[in-house]
Amino acid sequence: MAQHDLTWEEIPSQWAEGAFVGNGQLGMMMYAKLDENRFNFHIGRQDVTDHRKAPNKKTSMGVDGTNLLDFSRLDIGKMVIRPEGKILNASLRQDLWNAEVRGTIYTDLGQIDFRAFTAYDDMLQIIELTSSEQKEGKECPINYEWLPGDPSCPRAHLMYERYKDDYLFNPHLPEQKVIDGVNVCVQKLEAGGDYATAWKAEKKGAKTTLYLTTANEVPASNVSEKVAVKEVQKGVELGVKKLEKATRKWWHSFYQKSFLSMPDNRMESFYWIQLYKLATCSRVDGPALDLNGVYFKNTSWPGLWWNLNVQLTYWPFNTSNHQDIAYNYIELIDEQFEWIMRNRTGKSLGDYGWALHNYWLYFDYQGDDEALYEKWLPKAKRIIKKYEDKLIQNDEGKYELTPMGSPEYKGFKSFQNTNYNLAVLRWLLNESIALSQHFNANTELITHWKGILNDLIDYPTDENGLMIGSDQPVDMSHRHYSHLLALYPLFQLDPDSEKDRDLVVKSVLHWHNIENGKALAGYSFTGASSLYSALGMGNEAEAIMQTFLDAEIGGAHFLPNTFYMEGSNPVIETPLSGASSIMEYSLQSWGGKVRIFPAIPEKWEEASFSKLLAQGGFEVSASLQEKEIKWVEVKSLAGKVCILKIPGWENAYQISKGKQFKIEKMKEGEFCISLQKGEKVTLGITSKIKPILKSIPHPEGKANYFGVKKHTKRKPLLEAPILEYKALK
Repeated sequence: MAQHDLTWEEIPSQWAEGAFVGNGQLGMMMYAKLDENRFNFHIGRQDVTDHRKAPNKKTSMGVDGTNLLDFSRLDIGKMVIRPEGKILNASLRQDLWNAEVRGTIYTDLGQIDFRAFTAYDDMLQIIELTSSEQKEGKECPINYEWLPGDPSCPRAHLMYERYKDDYLFNPHLPEQKVIDGVNVCVQKLEAGGDYATAWKAEKKGAKTTLYLTTANEVPASNVSEKVAVKEVQKGVELGVKKLEKATRKWWHSFYQKSFLSMPDNRMESFYWIQLYKLATCSRVDGPALDLNGVYFKNTSWPGLWWNLNVQLTYWPFNTSNHQDIAYNYIELIDEQFEWIMRNRTGKSLGDYGWALHNYWLYFDYQGDDEALYEKWLPKAKRIIKKYEDKLIQNDEGKYELTPMGSPEYKGFKSFQNTNYNLAVLRWLLNESIALSQHFNANTELITHWKGILNDLIDYPTDENGLMIGSDQPVDMSHRHYSHLLALYPLFQLDPDSEKDRDLVVKSVLHWHNIENGKALAGYSFTGASSLYSALGMGNEAEAIMQTFLDAEIGGAHFLPNTFYMEGSNPVIETPLSGASSIMEYSLQSWGGKVRIFPAIPEKWEEASFSKLLAQGGFEVSASLQEKEIKWVEVKSLAGKVCILKIPGWENAYQISKGKQFKIEKMKEGEFCISLQKGEKVTLGITSKIKPILKSIPHPEGKANYFGVKKHTKRKPLLEAPILEYKALK
């Protein structure tokens, strides 16, 4: 893992360049503000939001009549180090394996060394500081201060003229106090309740250790400070070594749940950094992941978006075998579904139908048909019924969709027969039929649903491929690939069909090239990579991902710390979706088949992966050597029949010992194996293969690509300023 650590040869001078740690609820972004000669540890906590329309709840998300201002993410603040000397530079290393950042801040009076991590089992952030600064022959003190963040919605600040008459700003009155020797800063909210940050410094010899936490007991008042103080006191009592040991144990186990290696070190580093980012921003007992994650920044988009963002955010949890920290998405849908049905079944219905696809994927990757039947199908039925209300029959007896949205095209206008909604509806119908048939249920509905499918209008197309809708061609550059969802991720168009392949290839090329792609954004490239991978076009998939990693993405910003911003707004889903795209070169599992190395670029002679998760509940491992798939291992988590698609194999030989399984060759490169729950089999291209898993070696000098390097062009300041309060020491 060390080869993938982010390293900084130059000081990160803004949020967009910072080093980062987190535990899925709390996090810190580390960067300097050189004009004030300070180094920031910018604190985030995901559930610190407003609750305007729900004063008796923690958040007003899902309350009728709310908008983003009512449940916006709020800034907590920064723990700031102010050296005595002038900051000259810094060097940092973000240690992925141990989930910590180590750094040295160089000043004209010496240096300050620090280490920072977020404890996983405890809601604590740790900053260790050691200074060698000297002035007039005397050691300089370590100066640290708390800068409270602005407690109001950043969108209201940044779009003040739009919201000044509608939004009541929270009071600018952070209250500082000391409780039982612990410093506390309490921020009260207009809607009631408060959040509190507490910290205590412990000095031993030359080292000062800051124990820091933020508690949020909204809607209760005067409780957060007590919780925060207790957490800090617990941390001091445990000590850094115990906190470190427990945190490292969790992270080491996390990384070993799956494995992926490839010849391209930059791409491999990017992949592992995104997995690290996943776990810093999501945990089983935390809230659903929004655009910021745990890394708050002043932004016009301080919340969760449904028309692409949340869907892409949660894709990589599945194949990477980290669903254990993604259940908060299932809870999000369960909690918000009734609000969706009351408030979001108009032209934006497709957004929530698509969100239901992520819900379906979660359980399908587990092979859990019972959960799909009990939890997903009732929701799918209700979304289908809302779609039926929007169907009209034309003169030919075909069902057409009344005007609906296709995300963001021409300012959220509505169009007839949008491909976006036709794809979502077809997917809902097909999966509802298949699941009902599996359980021998909903007989009358199956007949009804099949009738709709049979008479549903075809996807509107023109000479450039798939259209936005029957009354709207793709006639301008546009970042969203909503009109292409029928192929990916819904697979209602068949990549194995020559006709469908030709249609999608033509559509993708037109989408990316019209007006020279001037309106494309980062996810336009990760999305295109996934579309090409689904078609087995590995060269094209890899090439367009390289364009993204080169940051050649127009006005959007792919940043040196692998974060992504549009304007000054962070949007976490794009790099996370890139991790999914990269996994798809090695493993895909749509259409009831587990596909091994389906989209490897020709120049890759080697690749390997272990314990990646496939739909149907299969943990899969495989090795590609000298451009040949040598062996494949499959473990069944649910006891379903496994159909393996292995390019280049004429026969499959069981090379694992123990129980001998029947391997049925269905056709060239395609094999069927029946495994009971918990059973595992290893197959080889010959009977004499030894299944050895190894990481792919990389050329010298290619390690530690990400971070800020010397002599590289850096982005101008990507920050929208908001008031900072006077420091609290």
